Amino acid sequence: MHPDVIFNANIWRLLGDRLLIENMDKRKPIGRTAGELAEFFIALPEARFCFDIGHARQVDPSMTGAALLLNAFRGRLAEVHMSEVNTSSRHDPLSSNAVAAFSSIMAEIREDVPIILEALIDQGQSDIQTEIQRANEVFGAVAV
Repeated sequence: MHPDVIFNANIWRLLGDRLLIENMDKRKPIGRTAGELAEFFIALPEARFCFDIGHARQVDPSMTGAALLLNAFRGRLAEVHMSEVNTSSRHDPLSSNAVAAFSSIMAEIREDVPIILEALIDQGQSDIQTEIQRANEVFGAVAV
């Protein structure tokens, strides 16, 4: 769930831990940082966290904001969305810069958390094999 459409937490509370709240990109007025998301998790104590690593990088390319999100909501982390998010807030194929940035925090994500690749391939922007290879490069940086 995107937090900018949660107007009445009581309605959403009925979903319990099946509700995942996603961090937003820079277009959204709320939900971009750990501080902005905290109020939603207070209002929805059973909700879990959907970490969009591309959104986090777009909001703060240093990845400090991403680390703060993971630190604040690690216990709630249920899913990760991975893609490059460009300056127009569109999902793009993973670049080498995104791979390096994502690798810097991948060790903070538990291995049992599903990761959804959101890179565009429908109009020839990339291909599935390339995106899987780039995602594996992100994972390969994790010390085992």
